[in-house]
Order: sequence, then C-alpha cells, then structure tokens
Amino acid sequence: MRTITNYPNQYRRKIARRSESGQSFVEFALIVPVLFLMLTGVTFIAQGFNLQMVLSGAAYEGARVWAKNPAGGDISHCTLPACDPVSGNNNFKKYVEPVVRQYVANNGYDGEKVIFFNEDPDKAEKVLESITADKGIVKVLVLYPFDLPIGSFAEGFQRVTIGASCTMKRGG
Repeated sequence: MRTITNYPNQYRRKIARRSESGQSFVEFALIVPVLFLMLTGVTFIAQGFNLQMVLSGAAYEGARVWAKNPAGGDISHCTLPACDPVSGNNNFKKYVEPVVRQYVANNGYDGEKVIFFNEDPDKAEKVLESITADKGIVKVLVLYPFDLPIGSFAEGFQRVTIGASCTMKRGG
C-alpha cells in the first residue's frame, strides 16, 4: 500500500503542479486586452496613413487639372463660357473641386467632407485669392477631418485634420 509517508517527493510534485495549472490562463487573460488595444491602434494609424496618401493623390490631380486650365482662367480672371464671374463661380470650384472630391470618393472616403485651404470658408477664400495672385504656379491644399474612436476618454483629440498639398507650374 502506498502512502504519503512512503513516497513524499512524488506527491509534493503533483500538488505543486496542480496549484500552478491556471497560471498561464490568468496571464493570457491579462495580456489579451493590451494586445487588442495595440492591434486597434495600429489599425487606425494605418488607416490615417492611407487617408494621407489618398489626399496627396487628390491634391496632385487637382493641381494638375488647375495647371492645365486655360491661361487667364484663375479665380480673378474667369473666361466665358468656362465660368461666369457674375454668378460667383470660378474655375477652382468648377474644375478642381469636383476632381478632388471624386478622387477621394473613388478611394473609399467621403468626398463631400473634403475641405480646401482652411476649415473656415471665409479664410479659405482669402487664401485661394492670395494663391492665384501668382499666375506662374498653382497650389492645392486639401484637408480631411478624421474622427478617432476614442469616446469620452480624450474628447479634445477625437477629431484630427489630415492634409496634403501639391504645387505645380502653370501652363500646358
């Protein structure tokens, strides 16, 4: 007959192993939330970089279209029938904005959320007028609001504006 007194070391090992059997599950349960948060963070950072690349391409396309626009067809000097200065339309709004918005929409983002030059429309118009003063170059600055899913944790940092710009020499 076997008793604990006859084989003391064998039973102590089994008791010790039995008391540590849940340790790996507890460690796994503690690490999984941290790994999930890291994976989620990397995903949103990658999405932000993707959006920045899309905006860079959209700014390039907008600048390309604007640079090929007829001479004298900037915001200050519209040529009929391309645009009508009396109606308030200008070549930038008629030609460049739709191209940029379509490019952004074709790449999976909302093209209507695109902002040009500044978030304040009045300041954006002034920036556009100052940029078109130089007839030799065209510059397009595209901004896009990107909302991070951080909830009420840091509400001030929930909205991030991602932007890209492109400058080109004007002419055919």
